[in-house]
Amino acid sequence: MTGEALHLFDMLAWQLARALPGVRAGSHRARLRGGGDVFADTAAFLAHPDPRRIDLRRSLTDPFESLIVRRFEARNDLTVHLLLDASASLCTGARSDRAGLARMLAAGIAEAAWRGRDRFAITAIGGDDVLLSLGASRSRSMPSQVYEAVATLVPKGRGVEGLVRIATSLPRDRILVVLISDFEHDSTELRQLLAALDPRPVWPLWLRDSGLETPRGHFGIAEIRDPETGRRRAVLTTRRWAAAETETHAWHRKVLRDVFSEFGLRPVEIRDQIDVAALATALDEAPL
Repeated sequence: MTGEALHLFDMLAWQLARALPGVRAGSHRARLRGGGDVFADTAAFLAHPDPRRIDLRRSLTDPFESLIVRRFEARNDLTVHLLLDASASLCTGARSDRAGLARMLAAGIAEAAWRGRDRFAITAIGGDDVLLSLGASRSRSMPSQVYEAVATLVPKGRGVEGLVRIATSLPRDRILVVLISDFEHDSTELRQLLAALDPRPVWPLWLRDSGLETPRGHFGIAEIRDPETGRRRAVLTTRRWAAAETETHAWHRKVLRDVFSEFGLRPVEIRDQIDVAALATALDEAPL
């Protein structure tokens, strides 16, 4: 993968919308209040009795004549862990290469994590099997390694059992989970996966294909591959068939959006191609 392509992801700002727990030094805000190098707020001396941090100006102007101390926060070390759903449906496409999009996103996010001085890790799951696992690292070569490794993946399997197993094993703090999937799952499976990831901050990236969602209604015979099982079958394509497929996909998306909403998540829906600027905006607004 060329450096020019990777640099497109530099605009991703790895600043979480909420404070993360933890005490290790890093570049992100932490929940810990007290010692540290970044001013957080002020508090009453009785609540935080540290005479070294008395704020004389605030204390003298306090209407209740209380002693006020300044509180600081430590910086938090973050790991960006990319969880890739590499089930068989990733190879199914009509107007987009969803496997290619996943490859570009994985390498691009690794690049953004490196530039943000965060560790990056990736696990790719196909059905019940771990197809790729790279441990957390700040290596400069990680983005290229990720691109090459994901390029050799052969998506397989179906379901979320493997994803759930890995999700439950991830650390609960100092982590941002980036979940890349086409989400060709039913609501029960998605709810099971998100429950396994909770309470970790999750940023879902939803790979969509407009050709599958809104097929053309030209009369004829087409070979259709089931998005999740990969099985092929011949169908008679008509306007009525196309309308029914469009309606089914629209309903499926609505159901999944409702499940995401239950967990306070709003997935970034990538339809056919990647818009890095939109990704950066979505990350800045994500309810993490």
